[in-house]
Amino acid sequence: MIEASELLQSYVQGIRRLSGAESVSLLVPASLSGLSQPILIHDGESPPVPELADMETALESLRSGALPTEATEETDLRFPTLLPSAAPNAGLIPLPSVQSVWAVALLPEQLVQGQARGRRRSDAARSQSESSLGAWLGLRLPPGQGSLLERLTARSLYTELSQDKDPAHWWKWLFALGGALASHASQVSAILKDPVTGLSDRAGFQALLSEEMRTAQLDSRPLSLLLINPDDFALVNERFGREAGDSIVREISSRLRAILRSSDLIARYGGVIFGATLADTPLADARQVGDKLLRALTEAAFLDGAVRLGFSIGIAVFEPSQENIRHPLDLVRLADQALNAAKRLGGGTVIDWEQRSRTEETGNFDRLSGIFTGNMTKDYRNMVTLWDTIDVITVNPDFQKLASQVVEKLYSAFKPDRVGLFARSEGGQLELICGLTRKSLEPGAQPRVETVELEPEQRELMSLAIAEAQPRELELADGNRAAYAVPLMANNDCLGCLYLDGWDDSLALDASDLIFLKALASQLAVALDRARLAELESRRREQERRQLRAELNELRQALQQAKLVYRSPEMGALVATARRVAPTDATVLITGSSGTGKELLARTIHELSPRSDKPLVVVDCGAISTTLIESELFGHEKGAYTGAQQRRAGRLAEANHGTVLLDEVADLPLEVQSKLLRFVQEKQFTTVGGSRPRRVDVRIIAATNRDLADAVASGRFREDLYYRLNVVRLHVPLLAERPDDILHLARHFLEIFTVQYHKNIRQLTPLTEQRLLQHSWPGNIRELQNRMMQAVILCESDEIGPAELGLPATGEESKAPLVGTAVAVGRTPRPVGVPASPALDASPGEGRREKPAPRFADLRDRLQRVLARQIEGAADTGTGMVLPLGKWLSDDLILEADAAANGVARRSSAIVGIPETTYRRRLQRARAQERAGLSPRSGTWNEVRNILSEIVRCQDLDGRNLLESLENLLLAEILSQFPNEVRTGSGLLGVTAPTYRRRVSGLSASG
Repeated sequence: MIEASELLQSYVQGIRRLSGAESVSLLVPASLSGLSQPILIHDGESPPVPELADMETALESLRSGALPTEATEETDLRFPTLLPSAAPNAGLIPLPSVQSVWAVALLPEQLVQGQARGRRRSDAARSQSESSLGAWLGLRLPPGQGSLLERLTARSLYTELSQDKDPAHWWKWLFALGGALASHASQVSAILKDPVTGLSDRAGFQALLSEEMRTAQLDSRPLSLLLINPDDFALVNERFGREAGDSIVREISSRLRAILRSSDLIARYGGVIFGATLADTPLADARQVGDKLLRALTEAAFLDGAVRLGFSIGIAVFEPSQENIRHPLDLVRLADQALNAAKRLGGGTVIDWEQRSRTEETGNFDRLSGIFTGNMTKDYRNMVTLWDTIDVITVNPDFQKLASQVVEKLYSAFKPDRVGLFARSEGGQLELICGLTRKSLEPGAQPRVETVELEPEQRELMSLAIAEAQPRELELADGNRAAYAVPLMANNDCLGCLYLDGWDDSLALDASDLIFLKALASQLAVALDRARLAELESRRREQERRQLRAELNELRQALQQAKLVYRSPEMGALVATARRVAPTDATVLITGSSGTGKELLARTIHELSPRSDKPLVVVDCGAISTTLIESELFGHEKGAYTGAQQRRAGRLAEANHGTVLLDEVADLPLEVQSKLLRFVQEKQFTTVGGSRPRRVDVRIIAATNRDLADAVASGRFREDLYYRLNVVRLHVPLLAERPDDILHLARHFLEIFTVQYHKNIRQLTPLTEQRLLQHSWPGNIRELQNRMMQAVILCESDEIGPAELGLPATGEESKAPLVGTAVAVGRTPRPVGVPASPALDASPGEGRREKPAPRFADLRDRLQRVLARQIEGAADTGTGMVLPLGKWLSDDLILEADAAANGVARRSSAIVGIPETTYRRRLQRARAQERAGLSPRSGTWNEVRNILSEIVRCQDLDGRNLLESLENLLLAEILSQFPNEVRTGSGLLGVTAPTYRRRVSGLSASG
């Protein structure tokens, strides 16, 4: 494969020999489309003509018009037009473009004149292109041999070449040929070369690399490949813009050309990854070259000293004796892995593949390498296939259906005879998930069948691809057919294999196709891995559901058999007394307000007594009708009263050998009290309608929220029964009288209800705890329990705030009814030891007043004034650039919100007012720019950041989109100072011009 520059070099050498010139220079300007780089070639021992001394001088001559790019009336394309040079015995000759060559230079003069006379007005555009100049020749002749024109027209030069009587005819042909070659080189370069750097693109690089490897194999010489990539180049593009990024790419390519040998092949492999092949270069020498490149590129300053970059370099070496490199793709893959290893080590280093194999795991740095090839048809096919596959993977969780659709798309896109997707079983065997086989189109026959049957050699091909974790191909025995196997890799684990085969004329896959299929297979592997993990997760969740159901049943039983929970010394003394009473059979009277836990204390006494293995029967005396209470306690005989259809044992009989709790005993009717007195004295009773007494062994515990002494004095309770029940009296204090138990009980209920209602609530906020301690709790523990249940049900975050509890800020009882709570009438004084609320207890003028929290509106006004001053100083920095205040504002707001929320992304995103996923992405970018130092702030910007720190801590944000609000604030200030300057405004806002216009329109519409 001959490079265009080599062909032009040969032409220049020929011109020098024929003309006898001391030196000849050839300038090929950039193509009219601007898609190629200019070419300047010099041959000879003497210096070139001054106008073509170097590329910079030559381009300046073109820009100034000293070397016109279009033919004029004085320019005769049929014979060389000679322009004088600044040097003596030298001249400049314009060469026609390829259009001018065929349209003018090679036609007879009469025909040219006739065409000129008959040219139509519609041919004006064509005429302009046909009169363009393709290149410029500069010749320097030896002194004393006549002028350049005389030298060119001397017959003596051509007597050996031709008997043509017009020697200028030969020059016409030679110069026309030069113009054609120059134009062709420019156009080919525009098509095949990278438009930014003028280097070979990926497709050309792979073709030249194949030739280099074949030459190295024949000559038994090593061939080294270097992949060079700047670190964090995306941040450079983001800060300085795409045009500046392209300029840096061109600078890098120029420096690579200057450092490497002229025989070394340099290419832009993709993005900002450059490839360089070093012929006849072993690994040690390639390492030295890599170190030299790293030093030169790292020390270089780009964009006139504004940017310095770190670089990573990966090296792979082809030795003819090696067996692991059979294809150029293998060499690229190894160099790519070395580059990836250098990136993993933090960049700024040179790693060869052997070092990488000792220190790093395999992987691809350029994950899109090979997918875009430069072939428009193939790129479109690959892009559509990959897009469709990812779309199928995204919307289809069933891998069996997904595999069927993917195989269908590969069958349609690549036209194979057979395509199959295989998965590895738990035993390591390959099992077909889905496959298609093309059949001959005989009349009435199916065009394909949905299966794939493989021979041993094809299964061996898949085993080899899986073992090497790389795509493999095989030429099948029946000739002109090839098979391809691509492993499905996910997290360094092979989950299966993709198989295709077919005739060479319909399924001709090259290296880039295999790279594409490898990328596609990795997506399928992720989907397969996801499907398997989903199945395992489904099994795990089912097991968890069973376990949770069992735990929930245990929890419900535990709730029904709840224990006393306390921490206060008052309850500690009460429980200590209960422990001493429990082992006896003494009757116990438990008093206390409603909701203080009297029933729990009774259960505790029962559990601590010798009767704990016997039943505890609870009789709610206040909830049973007075006409039925006697039958409920003592039982009745059949027919004892209307509706008594059968005999029924009473609650006292059910509690035989156990304990009976008479809850709210003060509500018993007087006639039942007398019968109960006999039972308490003699442990025997007579059923309703019965005649024979019955004896049972039952311990009596009574509970009441009333003062029985007052009831005795008023005649509502029998005095003798009162003294019989009041053997041991236990009084349960109010919750407000034992403040040490409030938070302890609240956390206890939080744990229970969090599990019961499947919530993920971790704690109470400090303000909530303060409100809990300030509340008087007229409903006691029952009120606290119900409020905590309500809070857990209503809470949507991981912390419970005062709003979920519904507690007032003053410590007074809430006037709004609490769901499920029976609140006792009356108030309890503030507990001793609980600090008074300044809002309640401090009289006006007493104590230190807290400074009111700043309001968002006030801070917004302050920020507006500060931003106005920032805009004035940012629009003209003296460098022609404006400062991106918008990016600074949004990034610093994100960082301040992160600090205010202590790194909790859910809270931070709520402060900023954007979705959590968007917040995380913007936070990651802001941190990366801060670490890289690519967004230095001006000296006065701290004033803005301080205000942002106050804003994110405001209590009156009300869930607004804070980011959008502040960006619109900045945009309004920019418009007020630069109303019609889109370029300045977009630069200040840190966005592109189209985005700026759209934001301005949106602001106008909302305003």
